[in-house]
Amino acid sequence: MYYNRVLTGDFSKFLENGRELRWLFDFVLKHPELDFQIGKSSTKEWISVYYGLTRLFSIRKLKNSAIFIDIAATYQKLSKNLYGKKSINVNFQTEIESLLVQIKSQSKFDRYYKNQKEGYYQNAFSRRFGICGKPDDDFVIIDKEAVVGYKDQKEKVLIFGNIQQKYKHLQLEVSKQDPKRYGSFLQKKSIGNELDFLALDKEGNVLLVEFKHGTNTSGIYLSPLQIGLYYDILSALPRNELDNAVFDMLIQKQRIGLINQNWKNPKSIKGVIPVLVISEFNYKSSAEIKFDEILNLIRKQNGISFLNNLQTYNYKVENGLSKW
Repeated sequence: MYYNRVLTGDFSKFLENGRELRWLFDFVLKHPELDFQIGKSSTKEWISVYYGLTRLFSIRKLKNSAIFIDIAATYQKLSKNLYGKKSINVNFQTEIESLLVQIKSQSKFDRYYKNQKEGYYQNAFSRRFGICGKPDDDFVIIDKEAVVGYKDQKEKVLIFGNIQQKYKHLQLEVSKQDPKRYGSFLQKKSIGNELDFLALDKEGNVLLVEFKHGTNTSGIYLSPLQIGLYYDILSALPRNELDNAVFDMLIQKQRIGLINQNWKNPKSIKGVIPVLVISEFNYKSSAEIKFDEILNLIRKQNGISFLNNLQTYNYKVENGLSKW
């Protein structure tokens, strides 16, 4: 079991000042609809550009100063000139601009940003505490779509499989309480292992952030199940593995500019805090009442200490975060 999304070798340095892909950093910074995601798995590493919640393309490093541009399948027909092997010294800004124009002009390709719901606000949140962050921010985003890795399938089944099974059981118990109120579909729906954001606050707490839009009523009141699963997975990770990865990613992203270079890094990791962030919350909805009900139901099943340090916030682009 491991968590390490730090880019290796010279790859991350391509985005640094004076390097071959710095123009791409500047391009994304100037476009509020775009954001970066960088990461690594056991077999590959990448630099991705996102439009809202949608990946536009990823860059992978090849040998001999070459890169490969992998466009999301949805957009491959829109930009054949962008896809494929290129020299690291080639500027493909014109191709990206062309792709964005086509996406924005066709509603079927722009469903998750233009409607100004979850994709729009999640992108704004990611940029605000990432590439557009300030030195005095309470926290910074270390990783997005964060995933823990496993050395093999056997380990994944043993660790993640057991944790997931626990939450499938809790789903079933919640559904049994009132299928009409909470949804009988819970018996079939499984929870993935991908965390929206992993952040670090200035006190040294790792924040496990699940992000929802205010119109997603069921997503909000069922979020204790998702957040609990993520919390258990990260808690199962060796503490030194998490601590080292967080600081390594922080330093690398500050060097690139994806986190403000003047943000004062804490000296050590203090704890792990689960967080729910809701954009544009509708206080007339039933989400808050059902959220409390489900949290209490789970605590009866799982113990009173379940997510006892959970923090909840409402997020507005113009006003920032406020307690929910």
